[in-house]
Amino acid sequence: MGGISGLVGNALTGLQAAQKALQVTGNNIANVNTPGYSRETLLQTPQAPSQLGGLYLGNGVLAETVSRSYDAFVQGQIWSSTASASGARTFNDLLQPLVGLIANDVAGLGSSLNRFFSSGVAQVAAYPADTAARQTMLGQAQTLAQTVQTTASQLYEMNDALNLRLRQGVEQVNELTRQIAQLNVQINDLSGSGQSPNTLLDQRDQLITELAGQVGISVVRQRAALNIYTSNGQVLVAGERALALEAKPGSFDPSALEIGYVGNPNSLSSSLQGGALGALIQFREQSLQPAQRSLGLIATGLASAVNAQQAQGLDLNGQFGGPLFEVGPVQVLGASGNSSGVSISGSVTDASRLRATAYELSYDGAAWNAIDRSTQQAVALTVSNLGPVTQLDFDGVRVSVQGAQAGDRFQVEPTAAAAYGMRALLTDPRKIAAAAPYVSSAGALSSGALVNTNLGNLTLSAGAATATSGSVLVSATAPQALQITLTSGGTSGQSIGFTVTQPGTTAPILATGSLTLGSSGTTISVPYPSPGPGGYWTVTLSGNTAVSGDAFTLSPPGPGNGGNARAMAALQTAKLLDAGPTTPARTSLESAYAQLVGRVASQGNLAQNTANAAEAVARQNEASRQAIAGVNLDEEAARLIQFQQAYQAAAKAIQVGNTLFASLLQAVQ
Repeated sequence: MGGISGLVGNALTGLQAAQKALQVTGNNIANVNTPGYSRETLLQTPQAPSQLGGLYLGNGVLAETVSRSYDAFVQGQIWSSTASASGARTFNDLLQPLVGLIANDVAGLGSSLNRFFSSGVAQVAAYPADTAARQTMLGQAQTLAQTVQTTASQLYEMNDALNLRLRQGVEQVNELTRQIAQLNVQINDLSGSGQSPNTLLDQRDQLITELAGQVGISVVRQRAALNIYTSNGQVLVAGERALALEAKPGSFDPSALEIGYVGNPNSLSSSLQGGALGALIQFREQSLQPAQRSLGLIATGLASAVNAQQAQGLDLNGQFGGPLFEVGPVQVLGASGNSSGVSISGSVTDASRLRATAYELSYDGAAWNAIDRSTQQAVALTVSNLGPVTQLDFDGVRVSVQGAQAGDRFQVEPTAAAAYGMRALLTDPRKIAAAAPYVSSAGALSSGALVNTNLGNLTLSAGAATATSGSVLVSATAPQALQITLTSGGTSGQSIGFTVTQPGTTAPILATGSLTLGSSGTTISVPYPSPGPGGYWTVTLSGNTAVSGDAFTLSPPGPGNGGNARAMAALQTAKLLDAGPTTPARTSLESAYAQLVGRVASQGNLAQNTANAAEAVARQNEASRQAIAGVNLDEEAARLIQFQQAYQAAAKAIQVGNTLFASLLQAVQ
């Protein structure tokens, strides 16, 4: 096309292109604050020229397409960093209240534990006959039990809140994947025309970013559609189809929700890493449950040790002490697919060997196997078949099971429920067993009075409770008064004999023994009554000079004796936990609590630092996207002026063409 018509035609295409460019620029300005919007640009190309008179004359401009400022690599980085930042932020937000709860120096377990021993037990040890001191000890015991139970209760509340957030997160994931699948359909349909549906692409990318905030994902392109997987390869969106998830009771513990496909019994929880959902699962498995188990381990160790010490002493009524504390039971949880009719229960056999972990027991029809769920390592089992009942002993726990079938599985939680069930049992201050069962004295009882006419230098130790008997076992039970009488004399290196009888009676000899003078001595053991605490009260007779007829007396204590209370006070720093099958305990209650505080505090510090770093990376990636796809109002304002001038120039050209055409018509009339 040439001449005046060419001028007008070319100007018209320029005017139309400028008009479209103004519209694109106006759309950019309108969406400057729209999340996920990518700046658009009108792409223009010259139209094919026409040959006229040996010349190639242009035919104006073609508004070819509206392009979207986009970088696939940067967008992928945003999805990845969004999942990391959201997960780190969620994990940190969950963890900080746990740190505050466990590490509370004023009202926490550490303070209550210290007050129980220092203000309670120690005062009774110092003033065993003082009712006020005994009442204070019971009050401190009540406070300690309430502190442990309240702390455990708050941990359960954290789990309930976590479950609620899991359900809400799954609902959000399902809604997002549904919308993404719908957009895949629309984008596929519209992309067939050769044009890019920019707005729909922006919407899909933004939805995927929101999805990444819930769970770590990987994105794979399939033509115009995007397939979305969890970071471990589980499908969330497959083209036009979204696979719905659901939060459902755990395979063992119904209170520990797991995530899986709707209608599928398998769990995907281990596949959900990153994002808020991944952080919720991570917090439960790495922080909340270990804290519950560690708190329960401390509660069980405390209750077991204090109750055992109570049982070894005498109260003001002259009776062996009853338990001071009670804790929650060992939990044995069956898998959802187990056979019916199985009877199973658990108990603690040795609190010093307990571990703050959970175990999985499995039965293949012939043998039982156990693994530590924290380490996934096999655990040694001692299996005892007692008729229809099978007893499984491991790590201080005994599980009794009857009626198990091949394929049955169970989760054993030795300490998870212990703290929540802790309470103080004693209410009568007279029932605190402050006194040791015996007082060792030189001399013999005469008319109820102790008379010491001994001539040798032998001594009888104060005594202690032991699990095993010594070399001489007395055929009587504590706290029956006993007299040890030497039947011969001698000096260092010689062997002498002695008898054990009940003073003031004509009862037969209860035990006989011998002692090598100058040696480490001979142990004499008096059994505790059965049923009762078990074990023995053991004393040591030693020295290097003996005279026949010398005597020693083991007599029940009076109300002013605090020997057992002193032994109870020593439990504060005694090593009571972390024993092995053949090794003694290595950790005290205070150390166990300090380890719990240190572990949680360390996790809190790491979570805070990780969250800050992840959010910094996310901000940096978003800044990179904005540099590529963000709307800059200054640039858009400059483009407005540019396209406005182009529009005005094209209009002027059309006006000139019209004027020339009018002049031509006038000239030929």
